[in-house]
Amino acid sequence: MKCNVGDIVLVNNFKYPDGRPGSLHSFVVMDVVMDEFEIINLDYLCFLISSNTDKSNDVNSDFPYNEPIAPTDDNGLKKQSHVKCDFLYDTIKEEDIFMRIGVITPAQYSRFIELFQKSQER
Repeated sequence: MKCNVGDIVLVNNFKYPDGRPGSLHSFVVMDVVMDEFEIINLDYLCFLISSNTDKSNDVNSDFPYNEPIAPTDDNGLKKQSHVKCDFLYDTIKEEDIFMRIGVITPAQYSRFIELFQKSQER
């Protein structure tokens, strides 16, 4: 399934940072990596979206780069979640994207990039 920057997608298969396999999880597409001729998409650079609100970015949290995202008609999320902006998944394949759920706003995109950049400075 072809996706665009800012899309929220459901991914069938992916690997967590520690190498464990994952499946059926929501991600937000932050960039699209094309082949050298820009004909087909190879990979999507994505942030994972989690509905585990125990890992919020509240004051004194161990997760300062998790940004809250509320469900809206546009983003298609079903419950309060957060975007994990400290790890950019760079191996999400087009064929592993099950469906597009919705889209984030340009302001959210900018905020997620800002948090990712801060996470890389630590």
